[in-house]
Amino acid sequence: MAAAGFGQCFSDVAGITSGGIVDATVSKLNLPHHGLSQDQLDLKSTRIWSTIGACVGVLVGCLSGMTCLLFMDTDKAEREKKAKELQSIFNSIMDEGAQKSFNAERTTLFMLDKEKMELWSQTATRSEGIIKVPANAGIAGACLKTGKLIRVADAYSDTRFNPNVDKETGFRTKSVMAIPVKNKKGKIVGVIQVCNKKNPDGTKASISGGRQFDGNDEKLLIMLASHVTSFISIVTE
Repeated sequence: MAAAGFGQCFSDVAGITSGGIVDATVSKLNLPHHGLSQDQLDLKSTRIWSTIGACVGVLVGCLSGMTCLLFMDTDKAEREKKAKELQSIFNSIMDEGAQKSFNAERTTLFMLDKEKMELWSQTATRSEGIIKVPANAGIAGACLKTGKLIRVADAYSDTRFNPNVDKETGFRTKSVMAIPVKNKKGKIVGVIQVCNKKNPDGTKASISGGRQFDGNDEKLLIMLASHVTSFISIVTE
Protein backbone atom coordinates (compact mmCIF):
# COMPACT_ATOMS: atom_id res chain seq x y z
CA MET A 1 0.00 0.00 0.00
CA ALA A 2 2.90 2.38 0.70
CA ALA A 3 4.22 1.74 -2.80
CA ALA A 4 0.81 2.55 -4.23
CA GLY A 5 0.75 5.82 -2.26
CA PHE A 6 4.18 6.85 -3.52
CA GLY A 7 3.15 5.90 -7.05
CA GLN A 8 0.06 8.06 -6.82
CA CYS A 9 2.03 11.06 -5.52
CA PHE A 10 4.57 10.65 -8.28
CA SER A 11 1.89 10.43 -10.96
CA ASP A 12 0.12 13.57 -9.63
CA VAL A 13 3.33 15.59 -9.59
CA ALA A 14 4.24 14.32 -13.03
CA GLY A 15 0.80 15.30 -14.33
CA ILE A 16 1.15 18.84 -13.03
CA THR A 17 4.67 19.41 -14.31
CA SER A 18 4.00 17.78 -17.66
CA GLY A 19 1.40 20.43 -18.47
CA GLY A 20 4.08 23.13 -18.66
CA ILE A 21 6.37 20.84 -20.60
CA VAL A 22 3.66 20.18 -23.17
CA ASP A 23 2.97 23.91 -23.60
CA ALA A 24 6.67 24.64 -24.04
CA THR A 25 7.05 21.83 -26.56
CA VAL A 26 4.05 23.04 -28.56
CA SER A 27 5.55 26.54 -28.73
CA LYS A 28 8.97 25.28 -29.89
CA LEU A 29 7.42 23.10 -32.58
CA ASN A 30 5.23 26.00 -33.75
CA LEU A 31 2.16 23.79 -33.56
CA PRO A 32 -1.24 25.47 -33.92
CA HIS A 33 -2.47 27.13 -30.72
CA HIS A 34 -6.03 26.66 -29.49
CA GLY A 35 -6.76 30.14 -30.83
CA LEU A 36 -9.14 31.07 -28.03
CA SER A 37 -9.27 34.69 -26.93
CA GLN A 38 -9.15 35.68 -23.29
CA ASP A 39 -12.88 36.38 -23.35
CA GLN A 40 -13.49 32.89 -24.70
CA LEU A 41 -11.22 31.38 -22.05
CA ASP A 42 -13.26 33.23 -19.41
CA LEU A 43 -16.53 31.73 -20.59
CA LYS A 44 -18.30 29.47 -18.10
CA SER A 45 -18.47 26.57 -20.56
CA THR A 46 -14.71 26.85 -21.23
CA ARG A 47 -13.94 26.82 -17.51
CA ILE A 48 -16.20 23.81 -16.99
CA TRP A 49 -14.51 21.82 -19.74
CA SER A 50 -11.10 22.90 -18.46
CA THR A 51 -11.99 21.65 -14.98
CA ILE A 52 -13.33 18.39 -16.39
CA GLY A 53 -10.12 17.91 -18.34
CA ALA A 54 -8.03 18.53 -15.23
CA CYS A 55 -10.13 16.06 -13.22
CA VAL A 56 -9.75 13.44 -15.92
CA GLY A 57 -5.99 14.00 -15.91
CA VAL A 58 -5.78 13.61 -12.12
CA LEU A 59 -7.99 10.52 -12.24
CA VAL A 60 -5.87 8.90 -14.92
CA GLY A 61 -2.74 9.76 -12.96
CA CYS A 62 -4.14 8.24 -9.75
CA LEU A 63 -5.23 5.08 -11.52
CA SER A 64 -1.83 4.83 -13.17
CA GLY A 65 -0.12 5.14 -9.81
CA MET A 66 -2.29 2.39 -8.36
CA THR A 67 -1.62 -0.11 -11.14
CA CYS A 68 1.21 -1.56 -9.03
CA LEU A 69 -1.48 -3.09 -6.81
CA LEU A 70 -2.32 -5.42 -9.67
CA PHE A 71 1.10 -6.99 -9.33
CA MET A 72 1.35 -6.96 -5.53
CA ASP A 73 0.61 -10.03 -3.42
CA THR A 74 -1.18 -8.24 -0.58
CA ASP A 75 -1.81 -11.51 1.30
CA LYS A 76 1.82 -12.65 1.22
CA ALA A 77 2.72 -11.21 4.62
CA GLU A 78 -0.32 -12.79 6.24
CA ARG A 79 0.43 -16.18 4.68
CA GLU A 80 4.04 -15.99 5.84
CA LYS A 81 2.90 -15.14 9.36
CA LYS A 82 0.53 -18.11 9.45
CA ALA A 83 3.21 -20.39 8.01
CA LYS A 84 5.58 -19.40 10.84
CA GLU A 85 2.86 -19.99 13.42
CA LEU A 86 2.10 -23.39 11.94
CA GLN A 87 5.81 -24.22 11.96
CA SER A 88 5.87 -23.29 15.64
CA ILE A 89 3.07 -25.79 16.24
CA PHE A 90 5.01 -28.49 14.38
CA ASN A 91 8.09 -27.80 16.50
CA SER A 92 6.12 -27.83 19.74
CA ILE A 93 4.54 -31.16 18.87
CA MET A 94 7.91 -32.68 18.07
CA ASP A 95 9.97 -31.33 20.92
CA GLU A 96 7.49 -31.10 23.76
CA GLY A 97 5.42 -34.10 22.69
CA ALA A 98 8.17 -36.59 21.99
CA GLN A 99 10.77 -35.63 24.57
CA LYS A 100 8.73 -34.54 27.57
CA SER A 101 5.10 -35.66 27.46
CA PHE A 102 5.34 -39.18 26.07
CA ASN A 103 9.02 -40.11 26.43
CA ALA A 104 8.83 -41.31 22.82
CA GLU A 105 11.29 -41.39 19.95
CA ARG A 106 9.09 -39.56 17.47
CA THR A 107 5.98 -37.40 17.45
CA THR A 108 4.54 -36.23 14.14
CA LEU A 109 1.74 -33.81 13.31
CA PHE A 110 0.21 -34.76 9.96
CA MET A 111 -2.01 -32.23 8.19
CA LEU A 112 -4.67 -33.28 5.69
CA ASP A 113 -4.46 -32.05 2.11
CA LYS A 114 -8.02 -32.66 0.88
CA GLU A 115 -7.27 -31.85 -2.76
CA LYS A 116 -4.44 -34.39 -3.03
CA MET A 117 -5.88 -36.69 -0.34
CA GLU A 118 -2.54 -36.81 1.39
CA LEU A 119 -1.35 -36.55 4.96
CA TRP A 120 1.76 -34.40 5.12
CA SER A 121 4.08 -33.23 7.85
CA GLN A 122 6.56 -30.38 7.70
CA THR A 123 8.94 -32.49 9.71
CA ALA A 124 9.13 -35.08 12.45
CA THR A 125 11.38 -35.66 15.43
CA ARG A 126 14.86 -36.72 14.28
CA SER A 127 13.86 -36.29 10.65
CA GLU A 128 14.23 -33.58 8.02
CA GLY A 129 12.05 -32.53 5.11
CA ILE A 130 8.40 -33.08 4.32
CA ILE A 131 6.79 -36.47 4.86
CA LYS A 132 3.82 -37.33 2.64
CA VAL A 133 1.62 -40.41 2.82
CA PRO A 134 -1.72 -41.29 1.18
CA ALA A 135 -4.63 -40.24 3.37
CA ASN A 136 -5.95 -43.81 3.45
CA ALA A 137 -2.60 -45.51 4.22
CA GLY A 138 -1.04 -46.61 7.47
CA ILE A 139 -2.16 -46.22 11.04
CA ALA A 140 -2.45 -42.46 10.57
CA GLY A 141 -4.76 -43.08 7.61
CA ALA A 142 -6.85 -45.51 9.67
CA CYS A 143 -7.09 -42.92 12.43
CA LEU A 144 -8.18 -40.31 9.89
CA LYS A 145 -10.83 -42.64 8.50
CA THR A 146 -12.33 -43.81 11.81
CA GLY A 147 -11.88 -40.55 13.68
CA LYS A 148 -10.80 -42.49 16.78
CA LEU A 149 -7.64 -42.83 18.85
CA ILE A 150 -5.58 -45.88 17.90
CA ARG A 151 -2.98 -47.60 20.10
CA VAL A 152 -0.83 -50.38 18.63
CA ALA A 153 1.72 -52.46 20.55
CA ASP A 154 3.61 -53.80 17.53
CA ALA A 155 3.28 -51.84 14.30
CA TYR A 156 4.65 -54.54 12.00
CA SER A 157 2.13 -57.07 13.26
CA ASP A 158 -0.77 -54.70 12.48
CA THR A 159 -2.19 -54.95 8.94
CA ARG A 160 -2.99 -51.23 8.91
CA PHE A 161 0.66 -50.22 9.27
CA ASN A 162 2.43 -48.71 6.26
CA PRO A 163 6.18 -49.54 6.36
CA ASN A 164 7.06 -47.31 3.39
CA VAL A 165 7.79 -44.29 5.61
CA ASP A 166 10.25 -46.38 7.65
CA LYS A 167 11.96 -47.44 4.42
CA GLU A 168 12.26 -43.85 3.23
CA THR A 169 13.46 -42.37 6.54
CA GLY A 170 15.43 -45.30 7.99
CA PHE A 171 13.28 -45.19 11.12
CA ARG A 172 12.06 -48.40 12.80
CA THR A 173 8.52 -48.11 14.15
CA LYS A 174 7.50 -50.32 17.06
CA SER A 175 4.70 -49.05 19.31
CA VAL A 176 2.31 -46.42 17.94
CA MET A 177 -0.47 -44.10 19.08
CA ALA A 178 -2.48 -41.90 16.74
CA ILE A 179 -5.31 -39.45 17.31
CA PRO A 180 -7.28 -37.23 14.88
CA VAL A 181 -7.01 -33.45 15.09
CA LYS A 182 -10.28 -31.61 14.48
CA ASN A 183 -11.12 -27.99 13.81
CA LYS A 184 -13.75 -26.04 15.73
CA LYS A 185 -16.45 -27.37 13.38
CA GLY A 186 -15.56 -30.94 14.29
CA LYS A 187 -14.00 -31.79 10.93
CA ILE A 188 -10.77 -33.76 10.93
CA VAL A 189 -7.86 -31.68 9.62
CA GLY A 190 -4.92 -33.83 10.66
CA VAL A 191 -3.49 -36.61 12.81
CA ILE A 192 -0.95 -36.68 15.63
CA GLN A 193 1.13 -39.85 15.67
CA VAL A 194 3.49 -40.88 18.48
CA CYS A 195 5.98 -43.70 17.93
CA ASN A 196 8.20 -45.89 20.10
CA LYS A 197 7.83 -45.54 23.84
CA LYS A 198 11.28 -45.24 25.45
CA ASN A 199 12.63 -46.83 28.60
CA PRO A 200 12.17 -44.84 31.84
CA ASP A 201 15.78 -43.67 31.66
CA GLY A 202 15.21 -42.22 28.17
CA THR A 203 17.06 -44.92 26.26
CA LYS A 204 15.55 -46.65 23.25
CA ALA A 205 13.62 -49.83 23.98
CA SER A 206 14.68 -52.99 22.20
CA ILE A 207 12.73 -54.06 19.11
CA SER A 208 11.84 -57.45 20.57
CA GLY A 209 10.87 -56.25 24.03
CA GLY A 210 9.77 -52.68 23.36
CA ARG A 211 7.79 -50.68 25.88
CA GLN A 212 4.13 -49.91 25.22
CA PHE A 213 2.00 -46.80 25.50
CA ASP A 214 -0.67 -47.02 28.19
CA GLY A 215 -3.89 -45.37 29.28
CA ASN A 216 -2.08 -42.40 30.78
CA ASP A 217 -0.38 -41.78 27.47
CA GLU A 218 -3.78 -41.85 25.78
CA LYS A 219 -5.07 -39.17 28.16
CA LEU A 220 -2.04 -37.00 27.44
CA LEU A 221 -2.52 -37.46 23.70
CA ILE A 222 -6.18 -36.42 23.95
CA MET A 223 -5.13 -33.25 25.78
CA LEU A 224 -2.41 -32.54 23.22
CA ALA A 225 -4.86 -32.94 20.32
CA SER A 226 -7.23 -30.50 22.03
CA HIS A 227 -4.48 -27.89 22.38
CA VAL A 228 -3.40 -28.34 18.76
CA THR A 229 -7.01 -27.86 17.64
CA SER A 230 -7.08 -24.49 19.42
CA PHE A 231 -3.74 -23.40 17.94
CA ILE A 232 -4.61 -24.46 14.40
CA SER A 233 -7.98 -22.69 14.60
CA ILE A 234 -6.22 -19.45 15.50
CA VAL A 235 -3.69 -19.82 12.68
CA THR A 236 -6.13 -20.82 9.93
CA GLU A 237 -8.93 -18.36 10.72
